[in-house]
Amino acid sequence: MKEIILNSPSVAEIGRTCVKDGILYLVMSASGCGFMFTGKKLTIDIGCDSDSLNDGHECNFPRMAILINGRTAVKKVISSRRESFCIVDSEVPVTVEIRIIKLSEAAYSIAEVYPAITDDGAEIVPSDESGFCIEFIGDSITCGYGVDDANIDSLFSSCAENAMKSYSYLTAEILGARYSMFSASGFGVVSGYTDDGTIHPDEVIPLYYESLGFSFSQIAGERTQDIKWDFGRFVPQLIVINLGTNDWSFCKNDLHRVAEFEERYLKFLEIVRKNNPDAEILCVLGIMETELFPAIERVCRRFGDDHVRFFEQRRQDGTLGYSCNCHPSEDTHRQRAEELCEFIKNTYPQLVGQQ
Repeated sequence: MKEIILNSPSVAEIGRTCVKDGILYLVMSASGCGFMFTGKKLTIDIGCDSDSLNDGHECNFPRMAILINGRTAVKKVISSRRESFCIVDSEVPVTVEIRIIKLSEAAYSIAEVYPAITDDGAEIVPSDESGFCIEFIGDSITCGYGVDDANIDSLFSSCAENAMKSYSYLTAEILGARYSMFSASGFGVVSGYTDDGTIHPDEVIPLYYESLGFSFSQIAGERTQDIKWDFGRFVPQLIVINLGTNDWSFCKNDLHRVAEFEERYLKFLEIVRKNNPDAEILCVLGIMETELFPAIERVCRRFGDDHVRFFEQRRQDGTLGYSCNCHPSEDTHRQRAEELCEFIKNTYPQLVGQQ
C-alpha cells in the first residue's frame, strides 16, 4: 500500500484550499478536489479540525460528500478527528472519477483530507476540469444554508448545509463551468446581519476576500484570514457577486446607511477588479431580499466599467417552499440557477461558447 497526497499536480483542486504537511485543508463552501483513480484499493481519511471538535458543537462540524463517477457515495458530517472511508475495493483494477466536496461553509469548521491510501500499482491523475471559470461571492444563499432542512423554524446546522444544492453550484454545473466560492452566512458589505440595527462591521466579505477566507477554526495554528490568497491559482473569467441581503437588516430605509452601503460596495468592486483585472463582473441581488438592488445598480453605473453588469434575481414567494430560517428551498435554488444561466448565456456568449 502507498500514500498519495491529494494536491496539485496529482488532483484538480476545487475552490480555496490549502495544503500543509501533506494534508489538504478544505475551507470554503464546495471546495474540494477531483481526480481519476485507477487501481484496486482506495481509502480516503477525512478529519474535523481540532478547534471545532474542542468547541464541541456538532452543528458546526464539517459536512462532506465523496462522489464516484458523479454519484454520491458518501454524505456525512465529520464528527471526529479522523474518519476513514473505503471508496474502492476491487479484485481487479478499475478506473473511476472521484470528487471530494465540502458541503458546509468555512466560518464554523475546516475539513482535513489526508493522503489517499491505495494499492501499490494505483495511479491518481487530475480529473478534467475544463470549461470557463466562475467565482461566486456571497452569503448564506451562496453557501446553500439550510437547504436540506425544510423546517423554517430550525436553527443553523452544518448538517443541513449543502453547497452542491445552492444556486451558485448549480449555475456552474448547468454551464459546465469550473467554479470557486467565497461566501459566509450572515455576512454583508457594510454590516453582517443584525436583528436590532446595531452594525456588525467585522462580518463583511471585503475584509477577507484577499485571504483564504474567514473561519473560527485554524490551519496548523494559523488563522485562515491571515493566509493570503494567491489569485493566480484560480483565474475567473466571470465573477458573480451576490451581497446585500444581510446589509438590508442594517440599512433599512435609512438614506445615510444606504449611502454608506454604496460606498463600501464601490470600494469592494475596486478590490475585486484589482485582483481580477480581466474578469467580467456580474452584481446580483435577490432570492431573499431585493431592497438594495437599486443601490447596487447605482454603484455599477458609477464604477464606470463596461465589464461590470447587474442582474436582479426574483424574490422567493414560497410557492417552491422554504428551508430553515426561511432560506431558499432546493427547488428555488435550481429555478434561480436556471434563470441566472439564461442571463449569463445571453450576456456573455463568448464565455459560454468556450464549452
